[in-house]
Amino acid sequence: MNRYLLHNLSNNHNEVEAFHYVEDTFQSKKQFHIDDISKYISSDSEIFYFIPSSKISSLKIDPTKDDTDETIRARLLSDMDDFIVNDISENEIFIHRNSKLDLAIVINKSYLISLTKKLRSTGSKIFICPEHMLSFLKDEASIFQIADRIIFSLSAGEGFSQNELNLDDYVNLLKQERKNFLPKLYINNSTLVKNFKDSEIKDISLETLHLLFIKEHSILPNLYRSGFHLDYWIKRYQINKLDLALAIAATSLLVIYPISSTFLNNSYADEYKNETISIFKKINPNIKRVVNPRRQIDEILNSYNLEQASNLSISGLDSIKRLDIPEITKLYMDINKSEAQLTLSGLGSNQYQFLINLLPQANLNLITEDVKTSNGKVSGLITIGLSD
Repeated sequence: MNRYLLHNLSNNHNEVEAFHYVEDTFQSKKQFHIDDISKYISSDSEIFYFIPSSKISSLKIDPTKDDTDETIRARLLSDMDDFIVNDISENEIFIHRNSKLDLAIVINKSYLISLTKKLRSTGSKIFICPEHMLSFLKDEASIFQIADRIIFSLSAGEGFSQNELNLDDYVNLLKQERKNFLPKLYINNSTLVKNFKDSEIKDISLETLHLLFIKEHSILPNLYRSGFHLDYWIKRYQINKLDLALAIAATSLLVIYPISSTFLNNSYADEYKNETISIFKKINPNIKRVVNPRRQIDEILNSYNLEQASNLSISGLDSIKRLDIPEITKLYMDINKSEAQLTLSGLGSNQYQFLINLLPQANLNLITEDVKTSNGKVSGLITIGLSD
């Protein structure tokens, strides 16, 4: 795993120095402008960005087990003017609570948004932390130096950084407010040695602090809030245009399929209902409504003399059908009455007479006759039925 630990070179926050580690082994360091970060750090990496502690306000909190983060924020906001000159709405408040550390961190929103946007351009995993936390893990009360900043870590997790020009003033103020402050000194600075005579001077390298941070940073506050940023996640997981198109298509199918499936099912149901009613009306024109198809078809079948119906179909009508007379243009059966109505159109007189003479042989008789003869052609309706 490639890990990059980034520090500002100066207080303009644009020039950074990146320390590159692979797992726990130092590889190299490089300086570049923060806007060019994506040229040097790839998406398969972890970034640990250390915000200069002068850019944040860190406050020790004493929450009860019933306090929510919102409750703590509300309490802090009522005292915010004691710590911050800026408009309260311009700041973000982070609440960090665990068994090791209870801390509130206040930071300017615009600064944090601008910073995180630049870090996201790499697609890397991101961790943003106040710089004084680097020595806090080694010795809670400690002082060290990076670039032109003297960095103070206090025992409750608070911290601050100051340049050497204003160091005397800050140390005097600190000693007034924290009379028992006895830090470990990681730098041999005359001003610090003079003011903290009982403090131990330790030779601790920045690499040592980096490796300890990589190992134990999970207990510390992370000021990076991920959220959903499409460009970041595309780069984070190295998604190409084809992958993105497939993902969009799959998502579209997940949305569209249930809608189209419901529409088709409703359409098929309506079609089935209409066809069922149509079939029932063909069987029995007196049926107006189909509620229970199975029960209603059973009732219809039970009401018929199936033997007679069979005789009508097989013994009678089949004989007529086998004549293959095209002038019989329509045949309508009324099974309830054991009757059939034939529509004739231009049937020759001789053929018509032959048809009438055929009826008795088919066990049928002529019930009604409504026909007209013109030029030797017969047209109209006749009704036939089973002979008694």
